[in-house]
Amino acid sequence: MFAIILKDLRSYSDSRKYLIIQFAIISILVFLLFISTVEFYAQRNDTSIDVGEKTYTLFIICIFIAQFLVAKHGVEAVYMERSKKLYQDFRQGSNGNGALLALTPLANWKIFGGKLAAVVIWGLLGIWLTIPLFALSSYIGGLAISQLVKCGGVILVSCIFFALIGMGFALWITPTRAKGISYGIVITLTFLPMIPIGPFIDIPMLDILSPFSALLSILGSEVTHLWVWNICLNCVLCLLIFPVLVWRSR
Repeated sequence: MFAIILKDLRSYSDSRKYLIIQFAIISILVFLLFISTVEFYAQRNDTSIDVGEKTYTLFIICIFIAQFLVAKHGVEAVYMERSKKLYQDFRQGSNGNGALLALTPLANWKIFGGKLAAVVIWGLLGIWLTIPLFALSSYIGGLAISQLVKCGGVILVSCIFFALIGMGFALWITPTRAKGISYGIVITLTFLPMIPIGPFIDIPMLDILSPFSALLSILGSEVTHLWVWNICLNCVLCLLIFPVLVWRSR
């Protein structure tokens, strides 16, 4: 299983496309952090706002939105083993070896779990590389450590859930359709509770499913346990979905 993780991570690091995407995400996050810091400092002359809190709230929301790409990575993680012609950006030796993996003594759940872990690790790599930016909070203030830990838990679980969604649809349908449907489900689950229409805002289950609502509850001033319910529910869904996808991947 560890070898599967290393193989996929090496494929990502050898891919120019994935490196460009990772560099673009980090560059945009850094740019937004410093621009928002300057802007909130400029607004502080007129209003009494907490620059650090506002800056890092926006920063964490942008980090979460960047995780939408995990569903796409999940689709490609499945199809990169099936055809050498599908993704030419990967090296020839790392593609089309799904049959070879099936012949190894590794159990199906280890192969699938290793690919899932690689997708999640690569998706969270951009977050890990931005951790030094939180040192700026020593000068401008920021969020409490407990809030950052809670946000990290929500983002981690949602990243695993998004990856499972992408990999799940990739096992049934073509990659193009799998990406479109995966993005549709991810965006729907994330932003549906934000729609100001009666049927949606009156269903509490939608708030629990939405990681974005959980993040807002953590970053808000009101004390709420919505993030706990969100993590628990998504963990249960992941545990229910994982064996089904392992069976399908045989």
